[in-house]
Amino acid sequence: WITFGVLTVIMTLINFGIYTEGDEMFALLLKPLTRQFLIEGNIINGYLIAYLSLNMLWVHIPVLLVIVTADLVSGEMDSGTIRNLLCSTWTRTQWMLAKLLAAYIYILVFMLFAGVVMLLPATLIFGTGDLIVFYNGLQVIVNEEVFPKFIFSLAYGMLGMVTFASVSIMFSVLLKNSLAAILASLGVLIVSTMLQTFAFGLFESWKPLLFTYHMAQWQQIFVQEVNLQKLGVSALVLLVHLVVVNTVSIVQFNRMKITQ
Repeated sequence: WITFGVLTVIMTLINFGIYTEGDEMFALLLKPLTRQFLIEGNIINGYLIAYLSLNMLWVHIPVLLVIVTADLVSGEMDSGTIRNLLCSTWTRTQWMLAKLLAAYIYILVFMLFAGVVMLLPATLIFGTGDLIVFYNGLQVIVNEEVFPKFIFSLAYGMLGMVTFASVSIMFSVLLKNSLAAILASLGVLIVSTMLQTFAFGLFESWKPLLFTYHMAQWQQIFVQEVNLQKLGVSALVLLVHLVVVNTVSIVQFNRMKITQ
């Protein structure tokens, strides 16, 4: 519940800050654009706020999720309850699948909640309108298309977050310590993001191998013509990562000695 509370506080601060001092910030950002285009209508609207929030929080949301998911298995080991749980008729594979399912349900609820707190307050306060996106040039998404794209991006984002959660659960099984699992998961996230965004085109050939690169492909949705084939490939890569890390978790958990 703390993760839900933290996200609510962050979004409240973002909306309050933009409501009180956002005009100057957006005027500065849109100044180069107003020199070349005639802009009319409600450009600074709730859709723009929600999109900016999505960009700002896309790295922070995994940090909130890993606090919960990295503790799912190692927390049971630390408290000793895992021995009692495995005395039931459930097999170890069934027990791990139940843990994974619990993590995925939590992520589903959290992402739905994130979508609501990003979109609903912003649209109520700032209204709706066309969305201007600076991605692969200047993209103008008309009002009627923004909400479906936002929902699509959240659905795709859930797949990325589930993949990252599975990585943290794998570390929870391998390292048998919650803090170590959290640090290892965040380390993978930081290193992958660094390689993905490294300057001068270094590690360019590595990008398709990084799950963070494919997690970030949700931005491809906010263009006028969405490349569904590229999104499908990235989704498939995330699914392969998901299957591999879950297989490692299940195999390692079946081999583990819990009497130590």
